[in-house]
Amino acid sequence: MSEEKKADNGNWDEDFQDKKTSNGDSQSVDKSRYLSLNEAGNYVIRLVGNHVKFYRHWSPIRGITHYDYKKDDPAWQAGFYPSKRYAINVIDRSDGKLKILEKGSQIFKVFADYKGLFGKNPAGKDGPNFNIKVEIPDGKKRLTKYTVTHLDPAPFTAEEITYIKENIVDLTQLYKSTPLEKLQEQWDALEDDAKIPPEKDEDSKTTSPKKEAQKSEPIKEVMTDAPANDDDLFGDTPIVAEKASDLF
Repeated sequence: MSEEKKADNGNWDEDFQDKKTSNGDSQSVDKSRYLSLNEAGNYVIRLVGNHVKFYRHWSPIRGITHYDYKKDDPAWQAGFYPSKRYAINVIDRSDGKLKILEKGSQIFKVFADYKGLFGKNPAGKDGPNFNIKVEIPDGKKRLTKYTVTHLDPAPFTAEEITYIKENIVDLTQLYKSTPLEKLQEQWDALEDDAKIPPEKDEDSKTTSPKKEAQKSEPIKEVMTDAPANDDDLFGDTPIVAEKASDLF
């Protein structure tokens, strides 16, 4: 069996440049540990620690692939380009709980822009709170818009530091790649007509990143993949603590 690859740690300075990035598959934690942005409103969060980057297949197979798998991943080779995703631990200011935010580059690029503008790690000890405004035009979730705004700096309190050290999730393990054998098994089980990908232009490929939305405009995410709180993604895998000494 092929070795599972951990998700790659992210880099705020490099991940959102117009270049290729390599990425990882998901074990699971209880879905209550994920930050849901499924309802319109404002969500205030505090980023915590490193983000990770990975590639996820939603269809016609499900799982997390890795850039190193590109030549051997049957769905990728057939033209089903995986979705590039990012994830980070966050404190949800609505309840003070540590959760996981998983989204595409549109939201995460705003966090990276903060690093570029102020020279500070948006998830480090001097990072700010961020407000994510969610708009759902006419109730159509596929047209959900996000507007991300940084708020005032929010140093961690002593209580938060203790809580983070006890509860932070090791995202490199959580988003570890699905073994190639399992991806191949899913592919082999498909009917022949399910192996024909829809036509896509060059901008839709994960290996050629989409043009980023202007920072001054609302972020519009067209949800062509499944929502991040899909029940199939979660299980009862224990949460693994991550070293947090560099956060404080």
